[in-house]
Amino acid sequence: MAARFEVHQAVNLRERYLFGLVGVIEEGMVHTGMDASLEDDEGARFEGKVHGVEYFEKDGTAEPTLTFHYRDPEKVKRWESIEWNGKTVRLEWPTH
Repeated sequence: MAARFEVHQAVNLRERYLFGLVGVIEEGMVHTGMDASLEDDEGARFEGKVHGVEYFEKDGTAEPTLTFHYRDPEKVKRWESIEWNGKTVRLEWPTH
């Protein structure tokens, strides 16, 4: 495993077709192109490739944000249905 990321909240940046996970890097380094999945995801409801690493500011504090590009509205609807606060995302380099 290359990195772990604890999610505090999710944001949908609709105008940019990006779904963002805001939180803190717990372990390792996060880079664009890494494959992301939930550590405790029973139904494989979240899988994505990191499109970018940005900072989302709320209440004067900027937190790292992993962004994921999307075009499929069903995928985004599934992502939005997840209770993200406190979830951990695994980040690994693609194996292909």
